[in-house]
Amino acid sequence: MDFASQEGHACLAALCTRLGRLWFEQDIDVWDEAAPTEKLAECQLILVGKVLSNPSINFQAFQNTLKRAWRTDQVEITQREEGLYVFKFTSVGEKQRVLDNSPWLFSSHLVIVKPWVPNTPLHCYDFSTCAFWVQVLGLPLECYTEEMISNAVRNIGKVHEVKIESKEGTTLRAGRARVELNLQEPLKPGKHIRLEGRNFWLDFRYEHLSHYCYSCGVLGHYAMYCKDIPYDDVKMDGKDKLYYGQWLRAEVQEHSPFWRAFYEPQPHQDGIDEIIPETPQHSTLLLPITPHSTN
Repeated sequence: MDFASQEGHACLAALCTRLGRLWFEQDIDVWDEAAPTEKLAECQLILVGKVLSNPSINFQAFQNTLKRAWRTDQVEITQREEGLYVFKFTSVGEKQRVLDNSPWLFSSHLVIVKPWVPNTPLHCYDFSTCAFWVQVLGLPLECYTEEMISNAVRNIGKVHEVKIESKEGTTLRAGRARVELNLQEPLKPGKHIRLEGRNFWLDFRYEHLSHYCYSCGVLGHYAMYCKDIPYDDVKMDGKDKLYYGQWLRAEVQEHSPFWRAFYEPQPHQDGIDEIIPETPQHSTLLLPITPHSTN
């Protein structure tokens, strides 16, 4: 029995228990009718979306921002139950372009989009994961291969795609992988590897990150509102002592303190406290960064 079947049986058992004497097997309706062909074709043009942390948003501003970011007016956006959105495009190509270039941002909040899933109500869509492009820095030049990049990020999520790019005007190469991340888990700042007997630290940089907590490393809230680690506003400085910071953003182009600790070691200091400053709040209506031309 697969996971979906197990989950379905568990849900049915819970429902029967809750209904108690109201439940009768003969009351179950079995529908064998297939959905109309034209409706199935229409659903091929649909993406289903949700804004992480479900903030109160201005729907008109939300529509306008996404249409500008997607560079199209040929999309119908409707708001559904519990902060869910349905995006209906005029062509499969346009829909796929938006999906491939996701994730997207609205007012610093992550907009997660998922393709239509047959026989699944909107409230049953899984928005606990999202695919991000993750840049990998620190490998020897000869190791920038699809296999090596995939190996570097395989422990942070499911790898969907790997791209090796030559930086413009140079022979240097950079690697990035599209990885499905669990949004309930902390971001991984990098990885320690041992290659042919030599140790290296690899920095990870994430493209199109929404706001995230500098305290616990989870997307969707600021350190000031973290439920897991108390925030101390006295400890606002000393970013080199943090586990998470702006260096996780690809556009910042700054090495992590772990990179600097490994490659630029300083004299040992005793009694260093962990510092947790507030995550900087970005301006509203932040548009997604246009992905690289390789997408």
